[in-house]
Amino acid sequence: MWGLSVEGLLAIRAIVFEYEQVTSASASSRAQGLAAWFTGLGQGQPVVSVDLTVYRISRIGVIAQRAGSSRVEVVWDPVIRFEKLLDYMFCRYHEGVPGKPWEHEYCTRLASTRSGYCRLHSNSVKALYELCAQGYDRACSAIASSSEKFTVYALDYGGSKLKIGLTQSWRLMWRIAEQPHVSAAGIYEEGILGARNLEKKLGRQRVATEGSAVRLIERLRLSAQLASRLLTEAGRAASRLAAMLSSLGLNGSYNALSVIPLKHSPKDFTSIRQVDLEALEGRKVRIVDYWAGIVIIEDTGGSLYTIHKSELLHRAIRGVIEEK
Repeated sequence: MWGLSVEGLLAIRAIVFEYEQVTSASASSRAQGLAAWFTGLGQGQPVVSVDLTVYRISRIGVIAQRAGSSRVEVVWDPVIRFEKLLDYMFCRYHEGVPGKPWEHEYCTRLASTRSGYCRLHSNSVKALYELCAQGYDRACSAIASSSEKFTVYALDYGGSKLKIGLTQSWRLMWRIAEQPHVSAAGIYEEGILGARNLEKKLGRQRVATEGSAVRLIERLRLSAQLASRLLTEAGRAASRLAAMLSSLGLNGSYNALSVIPLKHSPKDFTSIRQVDLEALEGRKVRIVDYWAGIVIIEDTGGSLYTIHKSELLHRAIRGVIEEK
């Protein structure tokens, strides 16, 4: 039975999902070596404790916008017919209640800047925040008066270092879910300047990296190996994250999370053939899974492919998105 349908000239604005908790684990670690000396200050070794919750995606949807309308629809379990791909993008700006992007109003103008915004919104708080998160400190200063809270997070991607990142606090789970990860913890919340300064400070440490010093394909491979065992080895993942946070010189208690796919193993996201959006023109596909910012799609013949969500979002499409 078919449900909601969005058709005509449209854009996919976001991948969204519902989730359920499937397991949890706790672990602790004491600082070692120089980290113990610098953070303990002669008062005993500091302890890091981690409470890790593992969530599984239970339903996947897309936020779809019809051209000319600022309102959007959530289409769950979407089947998409890409009749024609057009050579332009819609402005990425949207505004509304934090944490509820399906209730936001989205810009109807075409993107005209390299960052994906129209000229009206190219200096909006949203656009400047994204530049700030990419390391442009002048953009951070430009939005220093914003009352919004930002979270610095530490992400274990399965390598030898933690990836230190910055996101809007309400968006933490969504940000982690769109990256290759084993687990991640929010470690600090502050206004944009304080959060950005700590991100830079931690990212310079020997056991961390700010941004993507390790190539995405390598982070995907490493994280998929460990994330595929999370259901049975959540305790090991919690212990690993606690030890890495401790090596970073932190102490205290941290809530951590992992997001695993709906029905596929994270390893599948590294082995299924990847395609770009142009390969889907004239075809009908169904979104069947999502992890690490990658979507698994199934065509009418039952063949599976992966495509990165950045290929799907904001592109002008003539077609149909239906709820199955």
